[in-house]
Amino acid sequence: MDALFLLKKIVGELMNPLSIGLILGLFGLIALHKERLRLAKSLLGLSLLWIAFFSYAPVSDLLLKPLEEKYPALLHTPTTVDYILVLGNGHKSDVCLPITAELDPTAVIRLNEGIRHYNNLGGAKLVVSGYAGLFDVNCHAQMQKRLAIALGVDADDIITFDTTQDTEQEAYEMKKLVGTAPFILVTTASHMPRAYKIFTAMGLHPIAAPTDYHVRGNSEWLHMPRGAALRGSDIAFHEYYGLIWEWLKKW
Repeated sequence: MDALFLLKKIVGELMNPLSIGLILGLFGLIALHKERLRLAKSLLGLSLLWIAFFSYAPVSDLLLKPLEEKYPALLHTPTTVDYILVLGNGHKSDVCLPITAELDPTAVIRLNEGIRHYNNLGGAKLVVSGYAGLFDVNCHAQMQKRLAIALGVDADDIITFDTTQDTEQEAYEMKKLVGTAPFILVTTASHMPRAYKIFTAMGLHPIAAPTDYHVRGNSEWLHMPRGAALRGSDIAFHEYYGLIWEWLKKW
């Protein structure tokens, strides 16, 4: 694993809304320990308000909507493509669990969308990707392949990218496979703007097939702050940081 990729991972972990709120709280406790009561109260109060704010569903929806609405859902499968690429997500290997439980929910949703288009096409190749991660013995692509086979996909129709660590590497591998030919690109709706930007920048011609939507229907204004909304804010932060990262790399 290269140092730049590891740095990106560490920064991403530290700069999510929950981590920022906890860091503010930590500084507040330090200030309290040093008997700087006014500063301590301000930081601890800001920490609480920060976490509550980004745990409120309308705030989370407001952050996610521009990302998820950038590309419309691909309701009807185009008949002019031969490849469907499902971007990797995450998993946790456990021999005591079925393969449907070993893959993260986002990975299962993405793969199901890819299989839906695969079934509509007939004769297309399903491409799955992802490395093993830091703490797992199995690469994500092989876990996706296992689930795809369990769901009826012919093993001969599955291509795996076993070493790709991020979207940029997935784009490199896909370019070697398809060149400039169009293909269906499946990923989470909030991730699609960044993924599409990376793929087209390399001269590829993806057809966006977003899935795994977090904003559906109207915002729930009367609900209290909750973990699901904080998770949505976390996803939005990750994608906006990713877009900023891509912009910075150009300079």
